[in-house]
Order: sequence, then C-alpha cells, then structure tokens
Amino acid sequence: MDDNRWVKVGSAPNESLALMIEGLLKGQHIPVLIRRSQGFDVPEFLAAGPREILVPAWAEPEAREIVEDTVGPGSWS
Repeated sequence: MDDNRWVKVGSAPNESLALMIEGLLKGQHIPVLIRRSQGFDVPEFLAAGPREILVPAWAEPEAREIVEDTVGPGSWS
C-alpha cells in the first residue's frame, strides 16, 4: 500500500461541518485535507457546497472510526 496517498474517509454538506470534523481528527494528530466535492469547486460558492474529508492512507482506519463515531457511517456521502 502506498502510505503517501490521501484517501476519503467521509464528507460534509458544507465547509463549517467539514472544519468540525477536521478539528476532531487533528485533535488525534491525524493530518487532514478538506476538498470541495466534484462539481462544487466554484470559488463563488464560498462555504456552501459539500466537502470531502481526506487523510493519509496510514491514518485511514483510525480516522474512519472517528468520523463514523461522530457523524455516522460514511458521514454525508
């Protein structure tokens, strides 16, 4: 497995909730990348629109458990 790749562990309906999930993961020392979902990558949307939560592959099992414990399986995906 390539531990340098980033994998999606969940999603959020907007930036505010994505930042909440990011804080939970960073609190456990897991690096996080928030990305606008495909089709919503228009800057004019500002904080609106769905976001994908990505973490390094090595952190996927722990991150997925945190996200599922917090917002349910698959979050809003």
